[in-house]
Amino acid sequence: MKIFAVLTTIFAAISAAPAAAAAAPKILICSDSTTANYAEGSVLQGYITRSTGYFLSSNLLSSSWGYYLKNYLTIGVSNLAVNGRSTRSFINEGKWASLLASTNAGDFVLIEMGHNDDVDPTTDTKDRGTLPGSGEETVVVITSTGVQETVHTFGWYLRKMVADVKAKKAIPLISGMVPRNYWKGDVHQADWPFATTAKEVAQKAKVQYLDHTKYSVATFQAMGPVQAKTYYPNDNTHTNPAGAQINARTFAQSVKCGSKTKLAPYLNANGTAVSC
Repeated sequence: MKIFAVLTTIFAAISAAPAAAAAAPKILICSDSTTANYAEGSVLQGYITRSTGYFLSSNLLSSSWGYYLKNYLTIGVSNLAVNGRSTRSFINEGKWASLLASTNAGDFVLIEMGHNDDVDPTTDTKDRGTLPGSGEETVVVITSTGVQETVHTFGWYLRKMVADVKAKKAIPLISGMVPRNYWKGDVHQADWPFATTAKEVAQKAKVQYLDHTKYSVATFQAMGPVQAKTYYPNDNTHTNPAGAQINARTFAQSVKCGSKTKLAPYLNANGTAVSC
C-alpha cells in the first residue's frame, strides 16, 4: 500500500507539472522598430529595404527597448514587434493574426504603436498611415498594389486589437509610444497625439494603459538635449543600445509606478528597484 501511495503521489506531481507550466503567462509585444529585437551591438547598414520603413547610417549601432524588457520581468517575453509597422499594416500583413495564434488565455498582449500610424493615408506610399484620433471616420485609398482599401482611425485599429485579445481570454495592455528626440530649446516634446489617443482608447475600453511616453520623456528631459542626442546617433527615432536600455527601464517605471498595473506582480528585482 505504501508503495502504491508513493507511486500515486509521484504520478500526480508529474501530471500536474505540464499544467502548471502551461498556466504561466507570457507577454507578447505588438510594436514597431523602436521595440523590435536587435541584439546589443548589432550593426544596421544603410537603407534596410522598403519593408523596414526607415533609414539608418552605416556603421552605427541601433537597438530597441523590447530586447531588454526581459531584464525587468519574471515572465517570458515574446517580442513580435516588426520594423516599420503601424496598427494597420501589422493587421493587414497577417502579423497580428500570427501573434494571436501564439496567445494563450491569461497571457498579456502589449500594444505600443503610433510612430508609423502618423502618416496621411491618402498620400502614404507604404500602406501604413491611419487617420488620427479614435472616431469612426474612414477614407478610401488605393494602396501601393493598386487595391482599394478603407482606412480607419488609429483608435479604431486599437479597439479591434483589444477586442481580439479579449476574445482569446488574454489581457490587453496599451502603452504610450516611446518619444522621438524632439526638443524646443531645452524642453523635450511631451505631448504626442497618438499616445494621447492610445490612452483614450484604453480608458474607454477599460483596459490597462501604461504611460511609457511620460516616463521616457521625463528621463530624457532630465539629461537635456545635448546628452539625449548621444542616445540617438542615427536619427531622432531609433536609439543605440544604451538608449534602448533607458527605454526598457522607463517601461518598467510605467509598470511599477502606474495605478494597479497588472504586470506589477511580474516585475523582478530589477523592476521593483526602479524609482518612481
